[in-house]
Amino acid sequence: MLRCARSSRNKAASRWTKRTPTSRSLRTTSATSATCIENAEFRMTKGTRRARAVFRVSSLIRHSAFVIRHYMKLLACGVFLLVAGLANAGLEKYSSLVVADKDSGERAPSNAVRVTYLGVNGFQFETSGHVLLVDPYFTRVGLSSAALNQPIQSDANRVGEGLRHVRPRADALLVTHAHFDHLLDAPEIMRRTYARLVAGPTEIRLVESFGISPNKCQIVKQGSARKIGPWTVRAFAAQHDRLFRKVPFDRCPPAPREGEKPPVKASDWCVGEPLAFVIEAAGKRIYIDSGGVPGVPPDRRIKDVDLAILGVALPDSRERFGEAVRQLRPRYILPSHQDDMFGPVDHGFVFGKMTNFPALLSQSRNLPGRLILLDYFRPWTLR
Repeated sequence: MLRCARSSRNKAASRWTKRTPTSRSLRTTSATSATCIENAEFRMTKGTRRARAVFRVSSLIRHSAFVIRHYMKLLACGVFLLVAGLANAGLEKYSSLVVADKDSGERAPSNAVRVTYLGVNGFQFETSGHVLLVDPYFTRVGLSSAALNQPIQSDANRVGEGLRHVRPRADALLVTHAHFDHLLDAPEIMRRTYARLVAGPTEIRLVESFGISPNKCQIVKQGSARKIGPWTVRAFAAQHDRLFRKVPFDRCPPAPREGEKPPVKASDWCVGEPLAFVIEAAGKRIYIDSGGVPGVPPDRRIKDVDLAILGVALPDSRERFGEAVRQLRPRYILPSHQDDMFGPVDHGFVFGKMTNFPALLSQSRNLPGRLILLDYFRPWTLR
């Protein structure tokens, strides 16, 4: 009987002991609670970290998209330059169109203007011992340097070689826009020929960054006119050809910056303000530009010129070729900017791969004026 009572009490105590938490079970419960709290905090921290990571990634994507767009533009220009660098044939096939004076050593007569082609879109005009230069460029920056947007600079030796074919002094140097194949050599040529620069504001700013005195520069804007010796120069608004639907290197600072450093890379020579010029002297009128776009012919006030020099480097300018000629009604038509601009001048005239002179020749059969060609440094007198 006593054994049974003790047994019952032991069983009850055992049941109570199982239900009552021990110090060990309390520690386990506390640890579990702490773990839950820590897990919650970890989940919150992990969520915050994920949000921050997403923000950083989205910011990086936006920045990367901007960088990609910028470099895609440079890549597009590089592709063009690579394609354009694949040279084509020379002038041999069109020798019947090439004009030149028999005696290039004699002085240009006072009643005429002598025209000398310097390559790319560069020209020398002479009359009565006075000289005018337009877009002279002799350095011929290499294809890879231009395509990869590497640092470029004027080559004094090549400039010196090119200037051997022109008069030692010039009244002025006109520039149609600020790309390197039109303006790069201007500071060096100005120093050697004592020419003053006549161009748009961006072109002037870039040249002055090389230490050229502002007194040697004259800003012209569309509609303005300048009297320079026997020359009357009128400036008109023009357009630059598009490459892949966009003008190459069109980003220019909106205003001059104090202490601005000279341009370094090809893209630093931004397009500036494209201009066309009408040059009058010795009773002759010459129109010159470096290209254009379809649907925008030369200023309608310009008609009946003696010589129309039209840039035709890209498809845009060739497409507008016909409407430009019909507007200008010239006696002579001279396509320009169609040679290989990357090959040295001493390699001779070679058509650039991006050009299409046969198409221009076909168009010219139904246009006013006589189509002509000039070879490097072989003067021709416009009478």
